Amino acid sequence: MEEQEKTQTVSPVIVRVQDQEDWQRAIKRKQDEFLDVYSLYIKTGIAWIHDEVKLKAYELHLLDPKFTAPIY
Repeated sequence: MEEQEKTQTVSPVIVRVQDQEDWQRAIKRKQDEFLDVYSLYIKTGIAWIHDEVKLKAYELHLLDPKFTAPIY
Protein backbone atom coordinates (compact mmCIF):
# COMPACT_ATOMS: atom_id res chain seq x y z
CA MET A 1 0.00 0.00 0.00
CA GLU A 2 2.77 2.45 0.92
CA GLU A 3 4.58 1.77 -2.38
CA GLN A 4 1.36 2.39 -4.30
CA GLU A 5 0.89 5.76 -2.58
CA LYS A 6 4.42 6.79 -3.59
CA THR A 7 3.73 5.83 -7.20
CA GLN A 8 0.60 7.99 -7.30
CA THR A 9 2.48 11.11 -6.21
CA VAL A 10 5.16 10.79 -8.90
CA SER A 11 5.13 13.10 -11.92
CA PRO A 12 2.92 11.85 -14.75
CA VAL A 13 5.89 12.05 -17.13
CA ILE A 14 7.56 9.01 -15.58
CA VAL A 15 6.84 6.02 -17.76
CA ARG A 16 7.86 2.43 -17.16
CA VAL A 17 8.52 0.53 -20.35
CA GLN A 18 9.70 -2.98 -21.02
CA ASP A 19 10.55 -2.61 -24.69
CA GLN A 20 10.19 -0.41 -27.77
CA GLU A 21 6.57 -1.44 -28.18
CA ASP A 22 5.76 -0.21 -24.66
CA TRP A 23 7.57 3.04 -25.42
CA GLN A 24 5.49 3.58 -28.56
CA ARG A 25 2.28 2.88 -26.63
CA ALA A 26 3.31 5.41 -23.97
CA ILE A 27 3.92 8.04 -26.64
CA LYS A 28 0.57 7.24 -28.28
CA ARG A 29 -1.25 7.62 -24.94
CA LYS A 30 0.43 10.97 -24.35
CA GLN A 31 -0.45 12.08 -27.90
CA ASP A 32 -4.08 11.17 -27.28
CA GLU A 33 -4.07 13.12 -23.99
CA PHE A 34 -2.54 16.12 -25.74
CA LEU A 35 -5.10 16.04 -28.56
CA ASP A 36 -8.01 15.68 -26.14
CA VAL A 37 -6.92 18.67 -24.08
CA TYR A 38 -6.03 20.73 -27.15
CA SER A 39 -9.44 20.04 -28.68
CA LEU A 40 -11.13 21.11 -25.45
CA TYR A 41 -9.10 24.32 -25.41
CA ILE A 42 -10.04 25.10 -29.03
CA LYS A 43 -13.72 24.62 -28.14
CA THR A 44 -13.67 26.63 -24.91
CA GLY A 45 -10.72 29.04 -24.97
CA ILE A 46 -10.40 28.69 -21.18
CA ALA A 47 -7.03 29.89 -19.88
CA TRP A 48 -6.35 27.04 -17.43
CA ILE A 49 -7.04 24.50 -20.18
CA HIS A 50 -4.47 26.33 -22.30
CA ASP A 51 -2.00 25.79 -19.45
CA GLU A 52 -2.86 22.07 -19.53
CA VAL A 53 -2.23 22.01 -23.28
CA LYS A 54 1.25 23.46 -22.71
CA LEU A 55 1.92 20.90 -19.97
CA LYS A 56 0.82 17.99 -22.17
CA ALA A 57 2.96 19.32 -25.03
CA TYR A 58 5.95 19.50 -22.69
CA GLU A 59 5.35 15.97 -21.39
CA LEU A 60 5.05 14.67 -24.93
CA HIS A 61 8.24 16.44 -25.93
CA LEU A 62 10.04 14.74 -23.02
CA LEU A 63 8.94 11.36 -24.35
CA ASP A 64 9.56 12.26 -27.99
CA PRO A 65 12.08 15.10 -28.50
CA LYS A 66 11.02 15.37 -32.16
CA PHE A 67 7.56 16.52 -31.08
CA THR A 68 6.97 20.25 -31.23
CA ALA A 69 3.76 22.23 -30.93
CA PRO A 70 3.56 25.97 -31.63
CA ILE A 71 1.42 26.79 -28.61
CA TYR A 72 1.41 30.38 -27.43
